[in-house]
Amino acid sequence: MNLPLLKFVREGGIGKTLAKILPDAPWASYLLSYRVFQRTYGFRPRLNNPRTLNEWLFARKVSLPKFISFAPWVDKHLAKESMEKAMNGAGVKCQVAKTLHYATTADDSFFESVVPRCVIKGTHGSGMTILVKEPRRLTGEEKSSIRHWLTMKYFRGSREPSYRHLVAGVIAEEFLPCNDLVPEDYKFFCFRGKVAFIQHDTGRYVDHKRCLYSPDWKLLPVSFQYETYATAAPAPEGLASMLAIAEKLSKEQNFVRVDLYQTDKGIYFGELTFFPEAGLGAFNPLSFDAHICKQWLQKPTSDKNLVALTLTSSLP
Repeated sequence: MNLPLLKFVREGGIGKTLAKILPDAPWASYLLSYRVFQRTYGFRPRLNNPRTLNEWLFARKVSLPKFISFAPWVDKHLAKESMEKAMNGAGVKCQVAKTLHYATTADDSFFESVVPRCVIKGTHGSGMTILVKEPRRLTGEEKSSIRHWLTMKYFRGSREPSYRHLVAGVIAEEFLPCNDLVPEDYKFFCFRGKVAFIQHDTGRYVDHKRCLYSPDWKLLPVSFQYETYATAAPAPEGLASMLAIAEKLSKEQNFVRVDLYQTDKGIYFGELTFFPEAGLGAFNPLSFDAHICKQWLQKPTSDKNLVALTLTSSLP
């Protein structure tokens, strides 16, 4: 038996390879997503009458029309302007990190000179971050990373519609004002402008743990993808304002996760996430996943359009 090949198969190597070569077609996205979903949850997902939040995300993932663009909200460069427009006239303030530079090529002169203190991110995906704590030149490895980022097509791997129309880019932005390099962030799971629950993470780069809270900051007896931390965290100082911001930004969507940062100088916008954990985040107990779907997504007889698409196309 070919042991390297066996390891490749067990670790999902075949699926990853197929994701890169199969076309952007509904049947291909369904095939790839179905396989991973069943392996993750142990049951077959269905497109009609989903039973859990993640099954609803699966159905949305494989059935959204290709012309729908999430770019104004998912692209880390464009989303800042979209957020400011959406919050215009709101009674609560939400800030964005200042953009120092935006580029679509690794040969941009910004990366060749001394780079100011900043955070460098890929705008078209996740996990692409370089922290420049003090003004300096980027290392050769960092420049290679940026060059690699700009070749990445996140949609091909995850088949998340959020990434389909994004243009590869890199943004340098200011560090947010806080005592640590990374401020506390809070993720609000919202359904049609109402917050269902809040995710809070600790030790993201050391010992990653996560707890879920109700909108009034009561610890929920649920884990989500990671172990829960031992002692409940105190409610953030700006919880009421963050709830108002999350509800304002999510009111046009059937579902979206609104990510916000609590800093020394107020609340900052993070991003909007339409498919948390790519729709593969496991809740424990699974009954919570079903409870969320039943309470927020299963359409009542009086509302036939509850799970209909609410994003508008930005393409011809």
